[in-house]
Amino acid sequence: MTRSLLSFSNLSSLIMALILALMVWMGAAIQENPFAEGFLPEEVPVEVINRGGGFVIVGGVDQGVRVKVRTPESVWEDLRASSFRAYVDLEGLDVGLHEVPVQVEPAGNLVRVLETSPAVLTLRLDRRSEGIVPVRVSTVGEPPQGYKRGSLQVDPGHVIVSGPRTLVDQVVHVTAEVYLRGEKEAFERNAVLTPRDDVGNAVTGLEIDHQSVRVTVPIERIVGYRDLSIKTVTQGTPAPGYWISSISADPSTVTVVGDPEVVDEIPGYLETHPIDVEGAREDISQQVAILFPEDVSSLEDVATVQAIIEISPVLGGQTVQLTPVVQGLGRGLEASFSPDTVEVILSGPLSELEALEAGDVRVLLDLSDYEPGTHFVPLTVDRPESLEVQAILPDQVEVVIRES
Repeated sequence: MTRSLLSFSNLSSLIMALILALMVWMGAAIQENPFAEGFLPEEVPVEVINRGGGFVIVGGVDQGVRVKVRTPESVWEDLRASSFRAYVDLEGLDVGLHEVPVQVEPAGNLVRVLETSPAVLTLRLDRRSEGIVPVRVSTVGEPPQGYKRGSLQVDPGHVIVSGPRTLVDQVVHVTAEVYLRGEKEAFERNAVLTPRDDVGNAVTGLEIDHQSVRVTVPIERIVGYRDLSIKTVTQGTPAPGYWISSISADPSTVTVVGDPEVVDEIPGYLETHPIDVEGAREDISQQVAILFPEDVSSLEDVATVQAIIEISPVLGGQTVQLTPVVQGLGRGLEASFSPDTVEVILSGPLSELEALEAGDVRVLLDLSDYEPGTHFVPLTVDRPESLEVQAILPDQVEVVIRES
């Protein structure tokens, strides 16, 4: 009896020792790898399982859930939304509004889910349905003045919408909007579709078998309207040595309205009252009247244009041979240079070149600050401002300075 008591006492002591050792080991492990607790930084998407055939969720499940977990810190650092599976089970549910709990399963057994927010999703189940509805096209904006929009054409003319029956039953047509941006001829454009109910409100949450349709928009010119260019007319000739380098008008076009037969016979432009350029040597800017045919006028009441006529000199070139003129030679000194004549190539208005007289162009040899000896000195040209020096041949001369 005594031996039995001793054996039981020894067993109890052994168990207590094991428990204490386990507690010490667990304490050391927790200190070495403590637990972390908190919400994941990103939401976990929710999937749907066991949805009966022919059912759809009105509005879908477009929200995720926030998940609070407890796990060792070493595991916490690697947790992602993809580490969890969140789902709602629709097993046995029929048409109607339902509150379905969200189930969350972690990927590993070291993670404990403490909380899910929201814990319940409110979902509406409906039968899946589809229907064929017509496509209606509307335009936003108007064609330019003098033009009109013809009958719209759309391809395809009908589409299939599908989704929850309660939403499909509301749709009476789909609309396609086309924006007019000043087009003056027919064009084609893809247009996105929007399902709408009988009062024109958009019905969302549906699928359409075509993302867009092709719309043809005819644009036609209204009889008696036409866009015409402006031709600025001049009379006379500029001064000799000058020419008309550019002619422009503002505005450059005008929309006219009038008798259809007369409008159609206009050659594509309207002329202005003639502008006199006789003897002109500079640009002309003038408000000038447009000459309209009888029974034709401007749609925007434009009766005049601002005409700008640019007058430019006829350019030419000329070579002159000149003897350099010495300047700045010190007192008591004399100089000789070689060569004694140089050629100067000039360019500029032809009238200025033809009017040159002796002394209008000089080649200067500046000997200021030069001491006796032999030097190579650059040349400069004094000429009218309207002329340009293209070259001096040579552009420097050998100069010998001596005491006189």
